[in-house]
Amino acid sequence: MLEDPRFWVAVSFFAFVMLAYKKVAGFAVRALDERSAKIKQELDEARRLREQAEQVLAQYKQKQSEYLQEAEQILANARRDADLMRNHTEEELKGILETRMKHALDRIAQEESHAIADVRNHVVDIALAAARTLIVDQVSTMSQEDLVKLALTDIERKIH
Repeated sequence: MLEDPRFWVAVSFFAFVMLAYKKVAGFAVRALDERSAKIKQELDEARRLREQAEQVLAQYKQKQSEYLQEAEQILANARRDADLMRNHTEEELKGILETRMKHALDRIAQEESHAIADVRNHVVDIALAAARTLIVDQVSTMSQEDLVKLALTDIERKIH
């Protein structure tokens, strides 16, 4: 057996495989260890990024909630301001309408009194014209003596 070349080829092959196994196994183990360390590092980085993303998401959700509350508050303030402005405008409009109504009623009253005064003046003018006509008719039928007596009677009445 020691003289058989197949034995020595088998022993050398076995020795070569053993030596190569140690080298290849060390290299493979080192490569696998490096790869697992790299994968572990990537997983840790992914976890860290995921946690950061969750924190950022939570912050954005909180900000969204705050902005939503702020928007609701702004909307409520705008509605309140609009109601106040509407009420104020209604009150102003009522005041303006009351003032205009008062002015219109005053003008109507003035026009009415002016019309009444015009009618009175017209009636007085008519009455004076009628009286003048009657006086002229009566005076023209009266004699000079009767006119003097009438004037004296009127003067005596005014003196006493």
